[in-house]
Amino acid sequence: MDIFTALAEPTRRTIVEMLASSGPLSATEIAEQFPVSPPAISQHLKVLREANVVHMEKRAQQRLYQLNPDAMVELEGWTRHMTHLWNQRFDALDKVLEAEKKNIAQNNMERRSTMAQQNTTRKEVTITRLFDAPRELVFRAWTDPKQLAQWWGPHGFTNPVCELDVRPGGTIRIDMRGPDGVVYPNKGVFHEIVEPDRLVFTTSTFVDAEGNPQLEVLNIVTFAELSGKTKLTLQAVVVKSTPEVDAALAGMEEGWNQSLERLAEHLG
Repeated sequence: MDIFTALAEPTRRTIVEMLASSGPLSATEIAEQFPVSPPAISQHLKVLREANVVHMEKRAQQRLYQLNPDAMVELEGWTRHMTHLWNQRFDALDKVLEAEKKNIAQNNMERRSTMAQQNTTRKEVTITRLFDAPRELVFRAWTDPKQLAQWWGPHGFTNPVCELDVRPGGTIRIDMRGPDGVVYPNKGVFHEIVEPDRLVFTTSTFVDAEGNPQLEVLNIVTFAELSGKTKLTLQAVVVKSTPEVDAALAGMEEGWNQSLERLAEHLG
């Protein structure tokens, strides 16, 4: 087993953090910090030892465990490499968004002859939430259509149709039914899927008589692990809107907040 597979489990990551802060510890001292049985902790230690994450040394009747410095160097090197790659991707995304901003600004200038076109606006919403659940479970709640249908939309809404093709270029279809029975079809496309770290997808809705969506939103969702919990950051960027959907835009942030409240209830 490699170091990354070994550290994919939360309990083993916690053991590594303990050894990093406290230095060598016996198996008994480690087991005392967890609400599980000592044999279970022994199995976790065995996995870490086989992956060369920790070393074990016998002293009298004790088995002392300490971190393997070489493994930490390898992990640090990989982290630096991934940080560099992600910074490059974020820089590329910034350029795409900036180009989109310029495109929207140019289109608004060309259409400024009418008051309605002058009122077309761009809006961004960023929301951060902490969920008491591992990020693998939170990520799955966004990509499993059966789970997504349970929490997507504001309070009182249901989703009789929820279909996801979870792959880059894969389509999204969600039919939201309001408390008054009105159905609001939503379509979208996945652009980026990095499990369990990040989702990027667009959604479009409020189709006009010609079949053109009056509202399109780019959604960027990141999932960060925080001591066994998940810090979720949602950035919703409006890339297209018409005056007819101004009311929906005004309620976009509250709608997302209610959706995330329902997600928290679903995970609980």
